[in-house]
Amino acid sequence: MGAQVRAVARPVPWVFAAEKVLGAVSVAALCFCVLYIGIAVAGTLAGLVPPDEDLLVAEAMVIIAFLPQWLLVRRRRHVAVDALARLAPRSVQRGLDVLASLCGVAAYGVLGWAAWIAFDRAWLSGSLYIGELELMAWPGRLLVFLGLAGGLAACLLDLVRRLTGGEETE
Repeated sequence: MGAQVRAVARPVPWVFAAEKVLGAVSVAALCFCVLYIGIAVAGTLAGLVPPDEDLLVAEAMVIIAFLPQWLLVRRRRHVAVDALARLAPRSVQRGLDVLASLCGVAAYGVLGWAAWIAFDRAWLSGSLYIGELELMAWPGRLLVFLGLAGGLAACLLDLVRRLTGGEETE
């Protein structure tokens, strides 16, 4: 049974390609923010303000902040305060690692559920952002949900890996 669980926790090849796509999308969103803010500043000086710059930059920030959650958890790039845990014996550290994974599952689960409700309400109501472009609200809410679902999946895989004594991630 343990070998089967370890095989499930091991990443499959397409995961690495998906991670590269997530990274590229996040970098593209960051580049969009920089360019659009630059255009907005230059346009303001020239008297030509681009439409809905605050809304478009805010939606791009959603992509930057939430979409790469899978990468952050899987590569251990998320915020972790473990200065005291490093002083503990290895067996205590393993227990704390399992507890941290459980806390991550709980946090991503609750936040993901709330994000799903926000997406569902925006989808069903067809709500729009008020502005020149009148953009739909649901795409940004969906991206938040997808990012949190990715973080939840990474935490679950990390928990399975820790419970089965599987190999560490990068």
